Amino acid sequence: MAFEAVLGAERLAPSGARRVTITVSLLLHAVALAVGVAYSFWHVDELPLPTVAVSLAGGAPPPPPPPPPARHHASTTPNKTRPTEVRPKTELVQPTERPKETPKPSASDDRDSSDDDKEGGEEGGVEGGVKGGVVGGVVGAPPVNQGPKMLPPQVGGKQLLIDPNSDPYKVGLPPPLARGGMSFFAILRICVSTEGTVTDVKVLRGADPAIDPQIPTVLRRWRYRPYTLDGRPVPFCYMLRYEISAR
Repeated sequence: MAFEAVLGAERLAPSGARRVTITVSLLLHAVALAVGVAYSFWHVDELPLPTVAVSLAGGAPPPPPPPPPARHHASTTPNKTRPTEVRPKTELVQPTERPKETPKPSASDDRDSSDDDKEGGEEGGVEGGVKGGVVGGVVGAPPVNQGPKMLPPQVGGKQLLIDPNSDPYKVGLPPPLARGGMSFFAILRICVSTEGTVTDVKVLRGADPAIDPQIPTVLRRWRYRPYTLDGRPVPFCYMLRYEISAR
């Protein structure tokens, strides 16, 4: 084949002129390379250094301090004293006191005062007393409180003279409530006169609407022993828890 023929062919040796040409070209290239390296070392371009400008930014300088205040030098010259003036002595005279003249009461004033004393006065009264007051009373004394005295429930209950469980003095239950065997209670305030009769019965807390109307009517029949204070009877009131049942 053609390829095998090429491989099998003998290689031809180069001629002498060709060898010289190759050798010369190699030498020329080596010399050119050496000259280029030497030139590069001898001719080096120096780059200029960059200029750097530094500017310092700062505030305005502080103003100079104010000058110190001027000191006032004390004068060395002595103060000239003025001669004291001699004043003549004056004698003090004590003023004389004049007695005050008291006006003389006229006849009309005496007549008016006597009329005022007689008008509205009472024989046996005290000067400065209250018009319509009690003869022999104390001037300026407060009026006696005639209101009823509030007693504790135990004290007021002991003043009873009747049996509250007896039929005339007992509050009865209506038939519907009595058959049920129920019991009720009410809170009352009872006021008694000096004679022992009941003057007021107030229902503070009712037992039942069907029972409350008859409570004041029945309890006004109660009688009490008069309550005495300092040896005299006084009216009184007391609270009562009143129980109502069918028994």
